[in-house]
Amino acid sequence: MRVRTAAIQADTIVCVSGDERRLLEEARTGDVEAFERFVRHFERRVKTVLYRLLDDERDIEETTQDTFIQAWRNLDRFRGDAAPFTWLYRIAVNEALQRRRRKHPPLVELEEEHTGTGTAGPAHDDRASLVSAIRALPFEHRAALILRDLEGLSNEEVAVALEITVAAAKSRIHRARMAVRATLVELEVRPDPAS
Repeated sequence: MRVRTAAIQADTIVCVSGDERRLLEEARTGDVEAFERFVRHFERRVKTVLYRLLDDERDIEETTQDTFIQAWRNLDRFRGDAAPFTWLYRIAVNEALQRRRRKHPPLVELEEEHTGTGTAGPAHDDRASLVSAIRALPFEHRAALILRDLEGLSNEEVAVALEITVAAAKSRIHRARMAVRATLVELEVRPDPAS
């Protein structure tokens, strides 16, 4: 069994992969303290995923809370065939998708795109372009890409988290990568309006 340790910090717990499963099993018996430790262990990772899926800070906070509420309510549904974080990400992605469906898309003023002061460097522009390209993806493709390329899940884990087949996960990841690549290439060859 491969053991993965987490960094020791004053406000977090040290978990190894077996401990994550043990905390869930203890929580299933009604141990609230075990579930609190589980939440502290995964809260940052869940927020990171949600930050990449949702646009509003308040939505991220509320969806994080909703994710753990749903996890608590559905502890009996954790069968153990997936890793605890994969199960939790599935809940987080579903909660984010529900939140996005309830909201209207935000309106963006056209001038907002070109109001930069010109002080940002190329690295900042590249990062902003990448973030923008990812955010422009359809939610299902964005979720697959984020889980695979930014969170480091395997194709199989992405499939489990999104409740789709491995083939569908691979297809979504591929399409997302191609769409991001096309957007970045288009931005690269577009003439600079300042010149």
